[in-house]
Amino acid sequence: MDLQDYRAARHRRLVEMATELGVPADRAAAVVDRVIEDQRRRIVRSADPDQVVVPALREEVLGGRSRSPSLAVVVLVAVVAAAFAVAIVSGAPDREKVERRAATVPALVGLTSTEAVSALGRAGIATRVDPVPQCDPAGQVLGSVPPSGDTVRSDEIVVVIATATPSWSCPSDAAGRVQAWAFLRFLLSGSARPRLAPEVRLYVDGAAAGTADGTHSATSPDWRWRVREPVVAYAVRPVANDLGQPVVSITGGSPPPTTCGVPTPSPSGVAGASTRIVLTASGARPGDGKGDGPELACQLTIDLFEDGDGAIAVVSVILPGGSGLGPPPWVRTRDDRDALDD
Repeated sequence: MDLQDYRAARHRRLVEMATELGVPADRAAAVVDRVIEDQRRRIVRSADPDQVVVPALREEVLGGRSRSPSLAVVVLVAVVAAAFAVAIVSGAPDREKVERRAATVPALVGLTSTEAVSALGRAGIATRVDPVPQCDPAGQVLGSVPPSGDTVRSDEIVVVIATATPSWSCPSDAAGRVQAWAFLRFLLSGSARPRLAPEVRLYVDGAAAGTADGTHSATSPDWRWRVREPVVAYAVRPVANDLGQPVVSITGGSPPPTTCGVPTPSPSGVAGASTRIVLTASGARPGDGKGDGPELACQLTIDLFEDGDGAIAVVSVILPGGSGLGPPPWVRTRDDRDALDD
């Protein structure tokens, strides 16, 4: 459930409950606010946040008090003792069954919200989509709460954060954004098909890297070893932000002369301006090349150049960690692969 929606709907009743538990009226609201803040991640994940907040509020108010044993406490002790005796007789719970109750949030980068919900459903995870209006194609996954890689219980809900159509007017580069998102999904999940020229020229770290067939899938050798593998390796790795995946930013216009010290290609036969995709992850080192913008410094950067028909004819990829040196060591080029096959 959305944290603000829950606060608006239940705050007054929770304050009354805190007062009933003995909190002075002038302090009850502050106590409730503290509990909600402490439990915010569990509130977002839970289908019924009251089951999280109410016990936490009782513990906050009553947990430190010294109370004499009541009949309820005596009964509770008896029940626990009986349960312990049963556990001894029947043995420990089946570990495999316990583990089945938890699931790991899969990588969602490069998916639409519909595809993400399906992927999470296959993992046995309940979901809710939280739309974020912005000038990008609707339904593109920006991340999730909890993020990819986290383990969730069967009663928790994963919130998928996805783009939504805004109520305001968007700039004129909307078509380029559609093409850019389609290209990302083409590489990462294969679930989209951008408009590609029959032959696409490739550049990696500023150097010409051959061509790829625009009619092939991204898993074909001409795309896979030069472009897809390094982009996927970067995009699906753990990211230390709230969304659990790199932040995608898309801009249009003339690219800077260099990115991370690597000269930007100036291919012939295409428009001088490009659509630039930047995948921003934590841990990137500062830019060291003249012309680098601070927000683009040494992040994975893809420039898409279109021909006169509006098809992507040139793709340039700058790889963090491989600046000026070609792909990082974990990526083989197609030539390397062909040599191994021989």
